[in-house]
Amino acid sequence: MEEKPKRTGDVRENPCPICGTTSYIWGVTVGDGPGQRLYTRPDGAGWGDGKEMVTRECDTCGNVQLFTKGQ
Repeated sequence: MEEKPKRTGDVRENPCPICGTTSYIWGVTVGDGPGQRLYTRPDGAGWGDGKEMVTRECDTCGNVQLFTKGQ
């Protein structure tokens, strides 16, 4: 029986929650134009207070997750 990859302290390196592999393609979120990015910010925060989001796509099953940039 194959052993599943172990979770690490850095959630970005954890195995895919769907299929358990650890091979990813990292990218950015893009809107209608190449300069449009997706951000997250707390309720009540002002414009410019957010953190840019990055994507992690599983090479095996295609699951996509969002993470804040530089976290």
